[in-house]
Amino acid sequence: MPSCGRFLAACACTLLLAGCAQDAHVAVPTNITELPDSAINLDQARAQNVNGFVSKDFEGHISVLKDATGVDAVRTFFPDSESLIIAEDSDAAALRAASLSVAQHVPMVTYAEDARTDIVALISELGVSRIVLVGDVPLASNTAGSLTVIKDNGFTRAMGEFTAFEFTSQVIADPQRMVAAVANLDSAKRIELKAAWQPLTRYEDIKRVKPLPAQSRRDAQMSPIVVATPTTPIAAVANAVAFGASVRVMPSGDPTASKAAYAMVAGLENGPLVALGSDFGDASLLSDRIGQGWHE
Repeated sequence: MPSCGRFLAACACTLLLAGCAQDAHVAVPTNITELPDSAINLDQARAQNVNGFVSKDFEGHISVLKDATGVDAVRTFFPDSESLIIAEDSDAAALRAASLSVAQHVPMVTYAEDARTDIVALISELGVSRIVLVGDVPLASNTAGSLTVIKDNGFTRAMGEFTAFEFTSQVIADPQRMVAAVANLDSAKRIELKAAWQPLTRYEDIKRVKPLPAQSRRDAQMSPIVVATPTTPIAAVANAVAFGASVRVMPSGDPTASKAAYAMVAGLENGPLVALGSDFGDASLLSDRIGQGWHE
């Protein structure tokens, strides 16, 4: 009997491992652009893309978000928020803000003078009571009022003061890798992204920053497929990841340019799909390109 028991246990373990191995298969892995075409199965990719549970907010349509500041992405993914991060329009500040945004599930925008009105309106729409300014952002004087305004001092230790967690720095060597780095951020790993080519402005007179409370993920495990390109605005990518979505970075905005790119959106000509950045054209163009299918 003991031998029989061990045999049955071994069989059960084997079946369990086989099931886990099967479940672990991902038709559209994060490194799909590095795979040879022969390793990409478009039928499996299509099945993976269309069979997930997706919020009704995203069902049945494609959204292309072209806004460079991230305002449209905030409106798409965050119906409300107690906090908002506003970054200076620089790579260094955008990466810093994105790191904080993903860690705390807080939306962010990149400041632009011609977007001031939209950003002020967004603060009101979301019900924001706290803003964090990263870099030189000339906004607080006209919007402070009842808002709590926290100025980031630019030091790594401030990331710990914001979140009560210790952060590890990751230096990005190539601007073309910024979007992928933000897309790969994990709120549990506490990574601060830095640009090798551009220092972040530091403010020596600000000795300590106030905490930025973490918010809950908003996706409820029902995110749509989200795609970007290396030229997508950082704020848009950060907002999608902070929401809880996985962002797939395509080489360009044309899904027919490669088999790997097509696999990322196969079956989604009618959505649900959110495309970040102007590289994708408009929703109609993107839908038509997906509908064309992949041809060797």
